[in-house]
Amino acid sequence: ALSDSSADLGGRKPHFVPITRLEDAQAIRAAEFHPNGQLYAIGSNSKTLRICGYPKSHELRSLREDHVPHQPSVLSKRVKHHKGSIYCLAWNTTGDLLATGSNDKTIKMMRFNGMTNELEGGEAELTMHDGTVRDMCFMEDLSNRSSLLISGGAGDCKIYVTDCDTMTPFQALSGHSGNILSLHTWGGAMFVSGSQDRTIRFWDLRTRGCVNLITAPSASGKGPGSAVAAVCVDPSGKLLVSGHEDSNCMLYDIRGGRIIQTFQ
Repeated sequence: ALSDSSADLGGRKPHFVPITRLEDAQAIRAAEFHPNGQLYAIGSNSKTLRICGYPKSHELRSLREDHVPHQPSVLSKRVKHHKGSIYCLAWNTTGDLLATGSNDKTIKMMRFNGMTNELEGGEAELTMHDGTVRDMCFMEDLSNRSSLLISGGAGDCKIYVTDCDTMTPFQALSGHSGNILSLHTWGGAMFVSGSQDRTIRFWDLRTRGCVNLITAPSASGKGPGSAVAAVCVDPSGKLLVSGHEDSNCMLYDIRGGRIIQTFQ
């Protein structure tokens, strides 16, 4: 949180105060806020899934710069949730579905009750991937008002589209030749993927294929770039930002088809 005393910065850098601190026996690989902003899910190498509450407003108002971080409120916890490490997490836009991906090559999807802050019932397990599931994102199918899960990772380097009502994968999109490291959607039928093969691909579910391909630039401007570790598109769908394993970042004009800026 931003300290109140930093509201009038006077040219100084903002000062952020850590509020809570969660420690796990092993590396924490994924954290994702619920759409309502009041809680978040955490997954780790210890195979444990936690859902934690965000601090209450009165706690934030009383923050001091010497605040000592405390353990967050753990609302729900599942140990040995996967047989392997939890690599990624995703909530759907309404917050009633939570998906987790793992290096055990599976995805688990659960219903979440926002009134009780509890995971409900059993879990659906998806086994179409033949390698580590590295990233996922939900899209909304406006034609039948259902959620779709987009997932990708290692192995066959395919991106799978799953109908969350039937828990059935119904599309497998090919194109990448390296591990898929990042996925992002910004609404509608479009999403973007970043890969170890040094490319960024734009996909349109209406055409069931790749509609645009960008090759990662190198930090020096000469030769090929490096693996695309992260991708994100602004809500208007005009600008792409990508992060690469050589510490290079790129800002890209999607409609103009040009690199605006690269920086480290």
